[in-house]
Amino acid sequence: MTAADGLGLVATSAGGGAAEVPPASEPETASETLDGADRERARSPRWVWPAAYALSAVALFFCYLRISGTQPVTSDGASMALQAWDILQHGNWLLKGWSLTDVSFYTTEVPEDILVDVFRGLGPADVHTAAAITYTLLVILAGLLAKGGKTASDGGPGGREPPMPGEGLVRVLIASGVMIAPQAGAGAFLLLLSPDHTGTGVPLLLIFLLLDRAPRRPWVPAAAGLMLAWAELADRLVLTIGVLPLVVVCAVRAYRDLIVRREPVKERWFDLALAAAAIVSVGVSGLILTVIRHLGGYVSAPLNTTFTPSAEWPAHIALAAEGVLGLYGADVAGRPVGFYSAIALIHLSGLALAVWAVAGAIRGFFACDDLITQVLTVAILVNLAAYVFSVLPNTYWDNREIANVLVFGAVLAGRLLAGTLMKARLLPALTVVACCYLVALGYGVTRPQPPAHDQALTDWLGARHLSDGLGSYAEGNSVTLDSHGSILLAAPTWRAHSVRPGTHETQASDFDPGQHYANFVVTTTQDGPAFYIPPAWIINAFGQPAHTYHYGVWTIMTYDNNLLDEVS
Repeated sequence: MTAADGLGLVATSAGGGAAEVPPASEPETASETLDGADRERARSPRWVWPAAYALSAVALFFCYLRISGTQPVTSDGASMALQAWDILQHGNWLLKGWSLTDVSFYTTEVPEDILVDVFRGLGPADVHTAAAITYTLLVILAGLLAKGGKTASDGGPGGREPPMPGEGLVRVLIASGVMIAPQAGAGAFLLLLSPDHTGTGVPLLLIFLLLDRAPRRPWVPAAAGLMLAWAELADRLVLTIGVLPLVVVCAVRAYRDLIVRREPVKERWFDLALAAAAIVSVGVSGLILTVIRHLGGYVSAPLNTTFTPSAEWPAHIALAAEGVLGLYGADVAGRPVGFYSAIALIHLSGLALAVWAVAGAIRGFFACDDLITQVLTVAILVNLAAYVFSVLPNTYWDNREIANVLVFGAVLAGRLLAGTLMKARLLPALTVVACCYLVALGYGVTRPQPPAHDQALTDWLGARHLSDGLGSYAEGNSVTLDSHGSILLAAPTWRAHSVRPGTHETQASDFDPGQHYANFVVTTTQDGPAFYIPPAWIINAFGQPAHTYHYGVWTIMTYDNNLLDEVS
């Protein structure tokens, strides 16, 4: 019974019949009998959700800022911060002169870094702040998408059965709960060190929210297509986990409804329009990128689409499996038995829920009427397959390519399993697990906060007034960010007998002898063979140094001339 039923109003049953007729002597309605205070209390629940989300977002942001700080800032995150600073300080909106990797993040992380730079200025803390904002948005948006646009009166996902009372809240808590406590160390390294591909989930979740909540109107596919083009400009991974799943799912739904069920085309126009918009978005983003290049903007490296030899598949599968465990906070590789491993084992529950949800979605894929469930399922499978069979998996850090497997799996878990778990009376067990997750979050927040990757080197160079020099990519942009822009450590392309301007997250002006006087070279073995510059190469290129210093893990060779004159 509702409040209105208690006042004797007409209550319509599910079959449409009148359940109760008010007596003639009680003509007043509920709104007439409620006083001002009661009406205010009746309206207040509308503000509960927004207030809860806002407070949760603020609390989570500060938690993730601390967890991000457990990982030292490297040149990957520093590169985006420096690009944002170039736009903010010099108005270089097209990033003219910049040579980027095969992923630009031009329309996602870079604008986010601009906002951070406005309030914080340039420094290594920018990377942690941007990472915390990104992950907070992912957790909040995942909960919103898991909740869905359904109420108790219009059915659950797919409209097959109405959700239970309170199921919307449980969906939110499951999806956000699976993601709420990134694992200290491995998980923070993948999710909160630099935004990277993790941040690509933000525009994708916004697109999926649009498709889930908006009415079926002609403007919706067009808006989704424009949003896809926006995301594709930043990260071509969107083609794999956004465009392709939408096209595949819409094609399957169209075949099922038009061919198998023989429904009229006008009833399925939305799926066809959405597939067309997704395909057109690829051309739109390519056209925009061509215009940017025509105007002298940034240049991206080509995307490596080579398939890996079959002999590499087992190693890639093992690395991907370890990456999934790390993303879900359940990676115990190389860790002794103790509190850390206990937390990781508890995180297996979140991974189990995601696997359960994905398995159920696969099993009922062709009969499912929920577009979002189908798209997320295909996106997870395509992302994992594309990663394993590509040449990308080489190190644990490369698992950032599948970061959105966590996000999409968490959404599916909340969206599909909340009702089942409630019917099975498992909410008390979930509450216990949720408390353990909060303990894990607190554990991550209390971990030590190390300095940036090359902060000690930066301080040493600054104390000796060495402001312009050369090094490897691993030290280059990191030192520049650590020094708040006062030291330029350009990263050229090093060969045994030649040095050329760099093409990996570098700016052409860094190698202009008219703008900079580079008189030292930094080399170190701390970042592995790929980034080590043998001193013999430096001597071959520039001759014997005037002085050679050894500080910590670094070797600094200084000269009395501008080395940029020798960079061909």
